[in-house]
Amino acid sequence: MSEDGIVRVTNTRNKRLGSMQQLVIFIFILFTSFGWTQTDGAERMGSQEEHLAQLLNDLRAAEGDLELKEKNDLFREALRKVLQEEAAFDHPFTTLQTLGKVHSQDKQVRLVTWNVELEDFSQRYFGFVLKKDSRKQIHNVIELRQYPRGIYPKYNFETLTAEHWNGCLYYQIVDVKKGNKTYYTLMGYDAYSDRSTIKLLDVLYFTGKVPKFGKPIFATEDGYRSRVYFEHSAKATMSLKYDKARDMIIFDHLSPEAPNLAEFRDYYVPDMTYDAYTFDGSRWQLKEDIVALNKKDHEVVILGYDEKKDTTIVLDNNNKWVDPTDKNAPIESIGHRVVKIDDTNNTENSKPQKVKKSKDKGFSGVKYSNLPAEGEKKKKKN
Repeated sequence: MSEDGIVRVTNTRNKRLGSMQQLVIFIFILFTSFGWTQTDGAERMGSQEEHLAQLLNDLRAAEGDLELKEKNDLFREALRKVLQEEAAFDHPFTTLQTLGKVHSQDKQVRLVTWNVELEDFSQRYFGFVLKKDSRKQIHNVIELRQYPRGIYPKYNFETLTAEHWNGCLYYQIVDVKKGNKTYYTLMGYDAYSDRSTIKLLDVLYFTGKVPKFGKPIFATEDGYRSRVYFEHSAKATMSLKYDKARDMIIFDHLSPEAPNLAEFRDYYVPDMTYDAYTFDGSRWQLKEDIVALNKKDHEVVILGYDEKKDTTIVLDNNNKWVDPTDKNAPIESIGHRVVKIDDTNNTENSKPQKVKKSKDKGFSGVKYSNLPAEGEKKKKKN
């Protein structure tokens, strides 16, 4: 009895020791494998980013619409495959400077957009929506397809889809909630033509996995609209940006350079006054003629753009009025290159004349690091 009992105890101890050893080995393998997976994932994304950067450089160096289409198709398909990988949702893609990459504030949505300028100076836009699926711990990738041009006046009140998209470069997202549903307020930029540029306010929301654009939540002088377009002279830069400290979307008010040019949007420029949108829990309400001064009770770091160095600089801005005509003014209302009335020919008695423009070879795309600051449409390669 006693010997059997001792044997039983010894066997039980051996089994327990064996189980503990197996558990330790399993945990070691699990964490080691996880570390390898993380490292391999980062290395893999880095390698894929290098490939995408080369394809994007080839696209920006392309000449002629046929070559542009060919290079863009190659880049688009390669990007689609990369974005479907798990690590792509948070990967910064820092080397892809002319590719727009913005996350929603809740980190559930990411928008990736870029543009191609054709030989006639028209813009074509492309993009993907990445939406996390919390239940499955994955993200879905939906391609955006631009609808033909000229839809602006018609679709102020319409809901658009991924297959029927207005096309632009998104540079900022503000999350708002209405009930239990999240609406992603989008700020975008469209290098519309050689004469005018458009800033855009829109809203993105989801029905299941399906993205939809537009909701009548933007107050205007003409009632509530699904989206708001701000078309202005291509020679000026309009500021449209969310101010977190004030919880407002603050933007330049646009006016025609002369009263007789009121019907021509390509002669509208910032007039050094500011309007804003504030969310009341249901809709974005318009507030006109706000005072855009920095508060004394908090420090705001604002960047300006240095053209000579092609970089941003920190500006001293506390409690100072920002002159929108100052080229070194902050990004929030910078660098309006206004065309003065004295510089226009025969504006009193004649309509604007079409200005011919030569196309730069190798359009390098909109550089996102400068987009809110300069709205730059072209940049020659060195």
